Amino acid sequence: MNKLLITIFCVSTIILSGCANTATTKTASRDNCDVPASKEESITLDLIEQQIAEKQYYSALAYLEKAQNNSPRVLRLRAEAQRNTGLLDEAYASYRNLSLSCMAAYGHAGMAKILATRGDIPQAHQQMLKARRIAPGNADIRNDYGFILLAHKKFKAAQREFMTALQLQPGHPVAIRNMVMSLILDGDSRTALRMAKNNDISTEEFKQLLSQANAFKQPTIAGSNIARQGAPL
Repeated sequence: MNKLLITIFCVSTIILSGCANTATTKTASRDNCDVPASKEESITLDLIEQQIAEKQYYSALAYLEKAQNNSPRVLRLRAEAQRNTGLLDEAYASYRNLSLSCMAAYGHAGMAKILATRGDIPQAHQQMLKARRIAPGNADIRNDYGFILLAHKKFKAAQREFMTALQLQPGHPVAIRNMVMSLILDGDSRTALRMAKNNDISTEEFKQLLSQANAFKQPTIAGSNIARQGAPL
């Protein structure tokens, strides 16, 4: 069941990242809380940033062992690499520290993703809501928050988040697919199919989204206690 939870959770993340490392990464890389860094360190962090974008998480962790400080940027990169290599406890601690920095939104969003994959949707919801309040204009966070709303069967509210994400970042492929799935869950397969066609989602991929939506409906997946997630993240 955990594999299915993670698979569903990643509908909103894997396509572009590990729960949205697209615009988030570009924005975060420009914002390091004004922590000074040497030219050499900046070059190294740019390299690590690229490795994470290319999903070379183990290599990124190896380079991060040499990091001389715990600046917000270093914390964010380390947390992303840890989460994507299964070091969830370590990643959670890194995200928690990040939540106390100027990159607080990314810290709360990261904690939410880990909580969600562990099945703790109520806490994931609270953490993602904090991230959304801090960074309301971040498309990835709006998308991830919308996916958590799906776990609570709040389909209309989730759709508002996905539409917000799409207007903030037109063409956001993760939000588009989450929107399609939310329409299916809301019983509007016709609109879902039309949206899929308008956004070049193949028939085969639409069938996959339909299958994931059907699995999401099952009590063991979308039920209250074991509540399920969504991206996230």
